[in-house]
Amino acid sequence: MRRLYCQIANFLTCSFFQSQGGSSFFSDRFGRSLAILSWWAFIIALVSGIVLSFNYRPWGNVYLALSKLTYQFPYGIFFRKLHYLSGQCFLLFALAHMSEHFLRRTFLHMKPIEWLRLVSAFFLSFPLVFTGFILKGDKEGIFAGEVMVNLAREIPIVGAGLAMLLLKPGEDFFLRPYLHHTVTLPLLVIFLLGGHRRRLFLEKGLGLLLLVILGVLTFFYQLPPDIPPRAEIAGITGPWFFHGIQLLLRYGSPLMVGILWPMTPISFMLALAFPLVSSFRQFWILTGILWVIHLIVLCVAWFLLPILAGVSG
Repeated sequence: MRRLYCQIANFLTCSFFQSQGGSSFFSDRFGRSLAILSWWAFIIALVSGIVLSFNYRPWGNVYLALSKLTYQFPYGIFFRKLHYLSGQCFLLFALAHMSEHFLRRTFLHMKPIEWLRLVSAFFLSFPLVFTGFILKGDKEGIFAGEVMVNLAREIPIVGAGLAMLLLKPGEDFFLRPYLHHTVTLPLLVIFLLGGHRRRLFLEKGLGLLLLVILGVLTFFYQLPPDIPPRAEIAGITGPWFFHGIQLLLRYGSPLMVGILWPMTPISFMLALAFPLVSSFRQFWILTGILWVIHLIVLCVAWFLLPILAGVSG
């Protein structure tokens, strides 16, 4: 208990300061805390997802089956809320952790393979959450799955094959997203984190604190409502981080705004692993500008999509 108290106190009081000399918002302690929180959010989501998977069936009437799991399975609503909240925390903490790495330019002091694995794991957090969104089986989930497979088909040469790997239309619509969400993507994230995860496993204090906070939140937080698949409703949207792409798809080609647009900053981040590229400060600044533009588009989309949905409805 004393160790847990010390870890919490250190996080609250020392996160924003260097351990020696001067103050800095992006201190080593703060960055490590973000990594620990991201990792344990992933573990909580993984364990709660395993509990849910025992009663989830990715075929038939998935919407109805998930409703029964949520409201008839013992503690179903608790585990579903815990899984949702921890998944969102995993993504947000991973985003904050990568931002901290980027702003401090720690890639200059990391082995190229280490930076590549870290950025790749960060990138996979988005399809991991996205496939979970599809598995709701409601109108939004079906919409997200259809958009995902249609965007994949736009990729030259390999698009058709990639689309088949991601999702198969018909009765098995949810099966492949289910396999990717529960097996493929979690295993890839665990593999990519490598030795990083072994160090984070030893830091249980913040993980326990996060579990307690999320557990308490499940009693107050209301899940976004599931929309029946046959409901007539305007303004269907994907997960929150997809809203910028969804807005741009109204005005641009799927290949440009659905594939190249989100992959460009990720590609630039990967390129920073190589000293020949990272040595140019201008490239680092350009990468930061790309992320800021994406953030601005995302914020605009949060504002405009409800308005556009009302106009079209």
